[in-house]
Amino acid sequence: MALKVLLAHEHFPPEVRGGGEYVVFETARGLIERGVDLRVLTTGNPALREYQGVPTTRLPISRYALNLQAGRIAQEAQGAALIHAFNYHAALPALAAGRRLGIPVVCSILGLFGPTWREMRGPILGRAFEALERRIVSWPYARTIFLSEASRRAGIAMGARATASTVIAPSIDLARFRPASARDDAIVFAGQLDRRKGFHHVMAAARALPHLRFRALGWAPDVAALRAAAPANLDIVEDRGSPAYTEGLSRARIFFFPSYAETFGIVVAEAMASGCAVVSTLDTLDFAGAKVAPGDEAGMIEALARLAADPTGAEAAGMENHRRAEAYGQDIIVTKIMRTYAEVIAGKGPP
Repeated sequence: MALKVLLAHEHFPPEVRGGGEYVVFETARGLIERGVDLRVLTTGNPALREYQGVPTTRLPISRYALNLQAGRIAQEAQGAALIHAFNYHAALPALAAGRRLGIPVVCSILGLFGPTWREMRGPILGRAFEALERRIVSWPYARTIFLSEASRRAGIAMGARATASTVIAPSIDLARFRPASARDDAIVFAGQLDRRKGFHHVMAAARALPHLRFRALGWAPDVAALRAAAPANLDIVEDRGSPAYTEGLSRARIFFFPSYAETFGIVVAEAMASGCAVVSTLDTLDFAGAKVAPGDEAGMIEALARLAADPTGAEAAGMENHRRAEAYGQDIIVTKIMRTYAEVIAGKGPP
C-alpha cells in the first residue's frame, strides 16, 4: 500500500507569494513521482482541486486563519502516516492535528528571519512576528527540516531541538535551468525588488559601474517608480518566474543577489545551475564567485567589477557552480525526504 502523506502550507500554486510555494510544489511533485499518496491542504479557491497533477484541498480563508484549522487538517489527514507542514501558519495547527490523530508531524522551516522582522514590519508588529517565528521553530515536531546548515544553526539558537533537526535543501529543476551556449554581459538580479533582497544595492552598483549593463527580473508594488529612479544601464523587467526568467539566468555570466535574510536562496541555486558566477551575501549556499557581507556595498561593487573584467574567470566560476548545483537535483532531495519519513514513522532520531 502506498505511503499516505498530507502536506499543509498557507499558499500553493497558482497562488504564489514567494519561494516557499515553489519548495512545497516541488516537494509534492517529487513525492508523487515516487508513488506517495499525497494531498496538499492550503488556502484559496475551493474549486481548484489540483495543480499540475498535485491534488489540493483549498480553504476559502486567509492564511492567518489557517492557524485555527487543526480540526480540518486532522480531517484531511485521516489515514495518513504523517503530516508534513511548512511554516508559518500551517505549522502549529498541523502539530495539533497530528497529536489528535496520533501520527507524527514533520515541519519544514521555509522562513527564518529573526530580528529582520523588525525591519520588514516595523518595531512593534515585527517583534510579534519574531515571537511567533520563535514559537513555531521551537515546538516538538517529530523532525524539523531546515533548508541549509546556516538556517539549522539559527533555528537551534531560537529553540529548535538539535536532536530532531536535519537539513534538506530544496530541489532544483536541473532540466529547466542550464547554461546557454551563448552568454551576454548583463549582470542579473532576480527576486522581489525590495530592501530585504538588497535591491537598493543593485541600484547603487549600476550607478557606480555605468560601463556595465544590469538587468533585474522581479516584482514590486510600483515597478514604474523603480524604473523612473533607475540609472540608464539598469533594465527592470517585471517577472515572476516566466520563461524570460529562465532564459535570463541561462544567458547571464554573473548573478548578483545582495539579500539581507534568506533561509536558502532558491534563485541563487537556480543561477548556479544555469552556470552563473555568483556575487552574493548568502551564507546558506556554497557558490563560486564572490561572497560579501550584507550591506557591504563597496565590496559588492568591487567584486562585480573584478568578475566583469575577467570573463574567463567568471565563466570558470559559473561552470563550477553548475557542477555544485547537481546536489540539488530532485532525485537526491526526494530520497532524503523519503528517508526522513521512514525514520520518523519508525520512531528513529536523525542520523
